[in-house]
Amino acid sequence: MLDRSIVAISSTRLAPGALALLLLGTCGHSGVSFPWPAAGKSDSFDHAEVGTANKNYRRSTSQVLVRKLTRATRANLDYAAYHANFMNADPAPEGAALAGTGKRPDTGNPFGGALDVGSLTGASGTLPLSAAERSHPLALPPLVELVGSKHIPGADALEDVVGKVRAESWGLGGGPQLVRQTATLAYLHDAGAGKPTEIWVRVEFAPWFKDFTGIPDADGDGYGEIYGRIPAASLGDKAAELIAFIRDDYAGRILSAAEIKKWAHQLASYWYPSYNTDLVTAGDVWPDAETEKEITAELGPQTFAAPAIVMRGKPQGKPVYNVFLVDAISGEGGAGKDADKKASAKLVLPRTTATANPGPVMDAVKAELAAHGGSWNRWSTDVAPVAALMRRKLAAIPAGAKATAGGDGFLFFGQSMAYATGGDLEKQRRGRNPVPVIAQFRKLLAERGVDLLFVPVPTKEEMFPDKIGSSADDRRIGAPFVGKVVNPFERKFVLDLGEKGIEVVDLLPVFLRARAGGASNPLLYQAQDTHWTNLGLALAARAVGERVKNYPWYKDLAAHRRTYKTKEAKFSRHGDLHSRLPEADKARFQPESLVGDQVVTKDGALYEDDPDSPIVVLGDSFTGVYQLMDCEHAGVSAHIAKEIGYPVDLVMSYGGGPNVRQKLLRRGLQELATKKLVIWMMTARDLYDFWEGWQPVTAK
Repeated sequence: MLDRSIVAISSTRLAPGALALLLLGTCGHSGVSFPWPAAGKSDSFDHAEVGTANKNYRRSTSQVLVRKLTRATRANLDYAAYHANFMNADPAPEGAALAGTGKRPDTGNPFGGALDVGSLTGASGTLPLSAAERSHPLALPPLVELVGSKHIPGADALEDVVGKVRAESWGLGGGPQLVRQTATLAYLHDAGAGKPTEIWVRVEFAPWFKDFTGIPDADGDGYGEIYGRIPAASLGDKAAELIAFIRDDYAGRILSAAEIKKWAHQLASYWYPSYNTDLVTAGDVWPDAETEKEITAELGPQTFAAPAIVMRGKPQGKPVYNVFLVDAISGEGGAGKDADKKASAKLVLPRTTATANPGPVMDAVKAELAAHGGSWNRWSTDVAPVAALMRRKLAAIPAGAKATAGGDGFLFFGQSMAYATGGDLEKQRRGRNPVPVIAQFRKLLAERGVDLLFVPVPTKEEMFPDKIGSSADDRRIGAPFVGKVVNPFERKFVLDLGEKGIEVVDLLPVFLRARAGGASNPLLYQAQDTHWTNLGLALAARAVGERVKNYPWYKDLAAHRRTYKTKEAKFSRHGDLHSRLPEADKARFQPESLVGDQVVTKDGALYEDDPDSPIVVLGDSFTGVYQLMDCEHAGVSAHIAKEIGYPVDLVMSYGGGPNVRQKLLRRGLQELATKKLVIWMMTARDLYDFWEGWQPVTAK
């Protein structure tokens, strides 16, 4: 996924098939004529099974994209999400970079040989593709990600093509962060008997790139395009395996409703760091009463029945939507689906008084503070070297990127370093201080006899200060802080909550003790991702479970105890930080091999969260990973259920930990009163300068 901030791109729009001459002298460009064939028939290549349902969609200006699929294959879903989507366009560069260097583009070795030079053409109608091949394009970036994660032979060749196309600078300079074109689509072509299947690629030029004049733009969307064939030798001797996977599995297999749901969760999680995406519960008709006015205004009178997926983003405070209408969704699939949940009627426990116990955690934090002279400022001075290291790494992240590479293959998120060095959380500007909002929510719950446990999840940067920098000097700075607090004001925040009567399950010391026990083992966080591993989430579940068992009402829950066990499930993926790296760093990292511990019932059925449970896990993507995506059924909610012997209700929002409360409260206060405990679990980094602000509780 291409990282960007949502912007309205101003571009010259060409009529379909026209070969317009763009006059670029005012921008300082040399305006070299398009160097490949452009004359002749050009086609826009409409997809046979995916269409755009909102009539007024404009790639450069729209805030909503509605796609309709007649066949729910992974290939079609990826195409619907990625192709010509306003969400995944790189922003135009600023200042001198946009103005150009005055050089003439060097076309001597286009795309580093990733595409056969003799095949390059802008006249799409002259391609050797059949009508069926033209009408079944494949979105290339998500395909590359998928085959790489599954270690399909030939995956590295496709990734090389995408990388070389993005890296082509035409000798104009500007650095690797300046992406002038991207490889967006792939087409399979049967070249005839005895010949290997060919892969043709569509390359789209950014609207701001005008160093070539007359770039064809067959669909008139402002993104000129060129086509070329991947050389057969580049795909290697096992290309047939890659082609077979694409045809039979990726483009050939219809997904079940459960698989579509998993795909949607993966997409929302993957897009979140750039676009603040989340999944919205879809009703019978969309848009609904909660849809923003600017979205309904853009759609006009159009409405859509029973959408399969509604994904909302809010980059830079601006609401955007991706909606997917899917025909003929098959059954949920999967043996034992909901078997555990259907085993009994809804359990309603006797009402009790909320019993918060923040004292032990407060005492522990006070003892930590005393060890640093009883002063937060003194403690901040003690950690100043590692804080300076994080600030330096944060400042070095170039515009357009959000992550940085550290040592030993570790990647780190800029926002997490900003949190770790941001100072007193209670002194943030109005709307950013989390303490009063958490206190308000706790009061609302307590009035209904519902307990609250607040569970801030430590950041990877706090666990691996020795990996933040890659140089020997950086390691010497970070190493002394392994197993120690690097952000004293996180401890102050925990104490501030306790003084408001809010109980915290304090994971930081639990994780620090585990990290201090070895260099990198146990590995509590994924190296390429912001999120924890199965070991990290299991530690968190154990800590939460121990507290739950001490509530006076737990004995009533334990009377209905269920037995769970685990089984190992392996998977592989690029983490959510890979695509947020500076362009030059991405090629250094291969998909990470990971393992999850799926929770199963005594009969072997996969664990399912239960919305009727008296215990709610309320959280962000830390509660979704391993549970709703990747291996599934192996997340922190499943492991909490295993610890306490009873399924829990999961209410989550990707990246929306501070305001996920509203999802729970939309069920109504009467439904809330049937709960005994809300476990509010969210990443600690969103305690600092959260993009949406901490919205006050609104309940009906």
